[in-house]
Amino acid sequence: MRKILPFIIFSIILFSCTKENTDTPLATLEPSGNLAPSPTDELVEEQKEQPTTQITLNEITTDFERFMGQNNFRGAQLAIIRNEKLVYLNAFGVSDVDKKIPVSNSTLFRVASISKPITLLAISKLILDEKLDINERVFGTNSILGTTYGSLPYETEELQITVEHLVEHTAGFANEPTDIMFEPVNLNFNSLAGKVLDERSLTFEPGLRFQYSNFGYALLGKIIEAKSGQSYKDYVKENILEPNLINDVYMGKSTIEEKLPNETMYYSTWASPYSMNLERLDAAGGWISNAKSLALLAVKSDGRFNVNNILPAGEGVSYLLRSSWTHNGALPGTLAALHVGHPFSYVVLVNSGESNFAIVLDAIHTFMNNMIERQDAWPNTDLFEPSQ
Repeated sequence: MRKILPFIIFSIILFSCTKENTDTPLATLEPSGNLAPSPTDELVEEQKEQPTTQITLNEITTDFERFMGQNNFRGAQLAIIRNEKLVYLNAFGVSDVDKKIPVSNSTLFRVASISKPITLLAISKLILDEKLDINERVFGTNSILGTTYGSLPYETEELQITVEHLVEHTAGFANEPTDIMFEPVNLNFNSLAGKVLDERSLTFEPGLRFQYSNFGYALLGKIIEAKSGQSYKDYVKENILEPNLINDVYMGKSTIEEKLPNETMYYSTWASPYSMNLERLDAAGGWISNAKSLALLAVKSDGRFNVNNILPAGEGVSYLLRSSWTHNGALPGTLAALHVGHPFSYVVLVNSGESNFAIVLDAIHTFMNNMIERQDAWPNTDLFEPSQ
């Protein structure tokens, strides 16, 4: 396991939040704040819809099959949303190479750090329900987690960490010498958290700059538990997923023997996909799902008016307030790309992942953006509907 740690430090996700330029959809991306369309904008978009008949998306299928071959993907799922309708959903390749089992649209994939937007939705819901303040301190007397982890006294800067610092990856936690979330699989989270607080001083004062941290998002899972009185998984299921009819989202397991019946196998020459503690990643990277369920999550997280959102308009924290954002995930044997925006959102899930994940994820987004721009007409169907 220790042989792969220098690579895995970055493996959960290459993270970005972006705003799309609506004049050239998905081609030019720039930062943005909270934007929302007017009902008139929605009507105009509906008037632009094309008839269901006479339009096929076969070229997308052909092009993605070619793209899969170029990148040696074993299996994948692809979903495209236009104007909050699921206009394209397809499965490619095999979920089990040895048994020659094809990927279907219901096959489950590890989504790695696309778990983080799910966690952020749960944090936002607690804030909306006035059960949590984003400025609350995380550690020390009269804080959320108190003195649960590590030994006293805490360092002064550790006592300054707030929920917002964890959300924005600005708490100061370092992935040095390794990402603590990939320490030996037999250590529980309490032991890992103790090691961080006792043995790793913060690399900068909280709030000063960005330092991506899986550990920080794992702490957000513990904060959700402390404030809700439920397990992280149960709170997310009961307050984010089930009320919004987002099905087929489950907490993943580490080993082949424990994988769910409809879950894909994972393929990598970089490191064993089954040599990590996936359960310990939970809020940072532990969920599994399929492209259709994540597409519905995207539609209900985009701040638009057509579909009831998980959060009311103008609510949420961090990039959830933006009109467009992107999140990626990567583990050995896993690649996941999620773009939320308007008029287009998309999901790509792959059961292959190597150490060049950053390059491949960038290629996935470039491919999707180019393919969407090139398509000059779209069907007016909605594959979210059960009959389609």
